[in-house]
Amino acid sequence: MKFTGKQIKLLELFSKALANKNRIKILILINDKPKLNVEEISDTLKMTYPTGAVHIQRLEKVGLIYKRYNGLAVEHIITKRGKHFLDSFEKALNLEE
Repeated sequence: MKFTGKQIKLLELFSKALANKNRIKILILINDKPKLNVEEISDTLKMTYPTGAVHIQRLEKVGLIYKRYNGLAVEHIITKRGKHFLDSFEKALNLEE
C-alpha cells in the first residue's frame, strides 16, 4: 500500500478528529439524529455549549459532518465520509452481528 504525503497528513487529521470519545459520540448522535444544532447536541451529551461547538468544528474540519443553514437555525448532518467511518468501525468491532 502506498500513501502520498498529503494522504498521510489527511489520515493524521482524521485520527486526531476521532481520538476523543466526545467527538465519536457526536458523530454517532448526528448519524442517528440528523439536523441537530450545537445546543441540542451539547445538551444530549451533557457537555457545555462551548465544548460541544469546539468538538463539532473538529469534525467539520475533516469533513465527517457538515452544517446546513435553515433560516436562523444551523443543523449538523453526517457526511458520506462520516457514515463510512462509522460503518468501518462497526465492522472492525463486529457490532453489526
